Amino acid sequence: MIKCKNSCPLGKFEGCCYSCPEFAKCKDACSEVPEECECSTFDEESGITLFEQKQITVLQQIASIVRMKKQCEEQEKELKDQLKQAMEQYGVKKFESNILNITYIAESTKTSIDSAKLRKKYPEIASECSKVSPTSAYIKVEVKGDKE
Repeated sequence: MIKCKNSCPLGKFEGCCYSCPEFAKCKDACSEVPEECECSTFDEESGITLFEQKQITVLQQIASIVRMKKQCEEQEKELKDQLKQAMEQYGVKKFESNILNITYIAESTKTSIDSAKLRKKYPEIASECSKVSPTSAYIKVEVKGDKE
Protein backbone atom coordinates (compact mmCIF):
# COMPACT_ATOMS: atom_id res chain seq x y z
CA MET A 1 0.00 0.00 0.00
CA ILE A 2 1.13 3.52 -0.70
CA LYS A 3 0.97 5.70 2.37
CA CYS A 4 1.59 9.37 2.91
CA LYS A 5 3.63 11.17 5.51
CA ASN A 6 0.73 13.62 5.68
CA SER A 7 -2.59 12.49 7.09
CA CYS A 8 -5.93 12.71 5.31
CA PRO A 9 -7.20 16.29 5.62
CA LEU A 10 -10.67 14.94 6.45
CA GLY A 11 -9.40 12.17 8.76
CA LYS A 12 -11.31 9.54 6.77
CA PHE A 13 -8.54 7.56 5.08
CA GLU A 14 -5.19 6.17 6.13
CA GLY A 15 -2.93 6.13 3.12
CA CYS A 16 -2.20 8.17 0.04
CA CYS A 17 -5.08 10.32 -1.24
CA TYR A 18 -4.44 8.80 -4.66
CA SER A 19 -5.53 5.39 -3.28
CA CYS A 20 -8.62 6.67 -1.43
CA PRO A 21 -11.95 5.40 -2.79
CA GLU A 22 -13.30 8.97 -2.56
CA PHE A 23 -10.28 10.53 -4.33
CA ALA A 24 -12.20 11.61 -7.48
CA LYS A 25 -14.85 13.56 -5.58
CA CYS A 26 -12.77 14.86 -2.65
CA LYS A 27 -12.12 18.61 -2.92
CA ASP A 28 -9.27 18.37 -0.35
CA ALA A 29 -7.43 15.50 -2.07
CA CYS A 30 -3.74 15.88 -2.78
CA SER A 31 -2.96 16.40 -6.46
CA GLU A 32 0.52 14.85 -6.29
CA VAL A 33 1.28 11.61 -8.14
CA PRO A 34 2.54 9.17 -5.45
CA GLU A 35 5.56 7.99 -7.47
CA GLU A 36 6.81 11.58 -7.75
CA CYS A 37 5.63 12.94 -4.39
CA GLU A 38 8.25 13.25 -1.69
CA CYS A 39 5.63 12.55 1.00
CA SER A 40 4.79 9.05 -0.29
CA THR A 41 5.97 5.98 1.57
CA PHE A 42 5.67 2.49 0.18
CA ASP A 43 5.30 -0.92 1.75
CA GLU A 44 7.74 -3.45 0.36
CA GLU A 45 5.32 -5.01 -2.13
CA SER A 46 4.20 -1.76 -3.74
CA GLY A 47 7.72 -0.35 -3.46
CA ILE A 48 9.20 -3.32 -5.34
CA THR A 49 6.54 -3.07 -8.06
CA LEU A 50 7.08 0.67 -8.56
CA PHE A 51 10.86 0.31 -8.31
CA GLU A 52 10.86 -2.28 -11.09
CA GLN A 53 8.52 -0.23 -13.29
CA LYS A 54 10.54 2.98 -12.88
CA GLN A 55 14.00 1.41 -12.96
CA ILE A 56 13.61 -1.32 -15.63
CA THR A 57 15.91 0.48 -18.07
CA VAL A 58 18.61 0.90 -15.44
CA LEU A 59 18.23 -2.77 -14.39
CA GLN A 60 18.66 -3.90 -18.00
CA GLN A 61 21.68 -1.63 -18.51
CA ILE A 62 23.38 -2.92 -15.36
CA ALA A 63 22.72 -6.54 -16.37
CA SER A 64 24.28 -5.86 -19.77
CA ILE A 65 27.31 -4.13 -18.25
CA VAL A 66 27.82 -6.92 -15.69
CA ARG A 67 27.78 -9.51 -18.49
CA MET A 68 30.24 -7.48 -20.60
CA LYS A 69 32.48 -6.95 -17.57
CA LYS A 70 32.51 -10.68 -16.87
CA GLN A 71 33.42 -11.43 -20.50
CA CYS A 72 36.18 -8.80 -20.41
CA GLU A 73 37.55 -10.20 -17.14
CA GLU A 74 37.59 -13.73 -18.57
CA GLN A 75 39.36 -12.50 -21.70
CA GLU A 76 41.83 -10.51 -19.58
CA LYS A 77 42.60 -13.63 -17.50
CA GLU A 78 43.23 -15.72 -20.61
CA LEU A 79 45.54 -13.08 -22.08
CA LYS A 80 47.43 -12.65 -18.80
CA ASP A 81 47.88 -16.42 -18.62
CA GLN A 82 49.37 -16.34 -22.13
CA LEU A 83 51.78 -13.57 -21.10
CA LYS A 84 52.72 -15.38 -17.88
CA GLN A 85 53.52 -18.54 -19.80
CA ALA A 86 55.60 -16.58 -22.30
CA MET A 87 57.46 -14.75 -19.52
CA GLU A 88 58.23 -18.08 -17.84
CA GLN A 89 59.34 -19.57 -21.15
CA TYR A 90 61.69 -16.67 -21.95
CA GLY A 91 62.82 -15.97 -18.38
CA VAL A 92 61.43 -12.43 -18.39
CA LYS A 93 60.84 -11.02 -14.90
CA LYS A 94 59.91 -7.46 -15.88
CA PHE A 95 58.79 -5.94 -19.15
CA GLU A 96 58.27 -2.21 -19.71
CA SER A 97 56.96 -0.56 -22.83
CA ASN A 98 54.94 2.46 -23.86
CA ILE A 99 51.88 0.15 -23.86
CA LEU A 100 52.19 -1.84 -20.61
CA ASN A 101 54.50 -2.52 -17.73
CA ILE A 102 54.40 -6.17 -16.65
CA THR A 103 56.07 -7.75 -13.64
CA TYR A 104 56.25 -11.51 -13.18
CA ILE A 105 55.39 -12.53 -9.62
CA ALA A 106 56.68 -16.01 -8.82
CA GLU A 107 54.56 -18.61 -7.04
CA SER A 108 54.86 -18.37 -3.26
CA THR A 109 53.00 -19.03 -0.03
CA LYS A 110 51.49 -16.62 2.46
CA THR A 111 50.35 -16.87 6.05
CA SER A 112 47.01 -15.60 7.29
CA ILE A 113 44.95 -15.88 10.45
CA ASP A 114 41.92 -18.18 10.53
CA SER A 115 39.66 -15.74 12.37
CA ALA A 116 36.81 -18.24 12.89
CA LYS A 117 39.21 -20.70 14.53
CA LEU A 118 40.77 -17.93 16.61
CA ARG A 119 37.35 -16.75 17.85
CA LYS A 120 36.38 -20.33 18.74
CA LYS A 121 39.63 -21.35 20.43
CA TYR A 122 40.66 -18.01 22.00
CA PRO A 123 37.56 -15.79 22.17
CA GLU A 124 39.11 -13.26 24.59
CA ILE A 125 42.18 -12.70 22.40
CA ALA A 126 40.04 -12.50 19.27
CA SER A 127 37.80 -9.92 20.95
CA GLU A 128 40.77 -7.94 22.23
CA CYS A 129 42.40 -7.85 18.79
CA SER A 130 39.22 -7.15 16.82
CA LYS A 131 38.26 -3.75 15.52
CA VAL A 132 34.96 -2.46 14.22
CA SER A 133 34.98 -0.41 11.03
CA PRO A 134 32.00 1.40 9.55
CA THR A 135 30.90 0.44 6.06
CA SER A 136 28.90 2.42 3.55
CA ALA A 137 25.60 1.22 2.19
CA TYR A 138 25.88 -0.44 -1.21
CA ILE A 139 23.99 -2.74 -3.52
CA LYS A 140 25.05 -6.18 -4.65
CA VAL A 141 24.12 -7.03 -8.23
CA GLU A 142 23.88 -10.58 -9.53
CA VAL A 143 22.79 -11.19 -13.11
CA LYS A 144 20.48 -14.19 -13.35
CA GLY A 145 21.80 -17.09 -15.40
CA ASP A 146 25.43 -16.12 -14.77
CA LYS A 147 26.02 -18.26 -11.67
CA GLU A 148 28.67 -20.87 -12.07
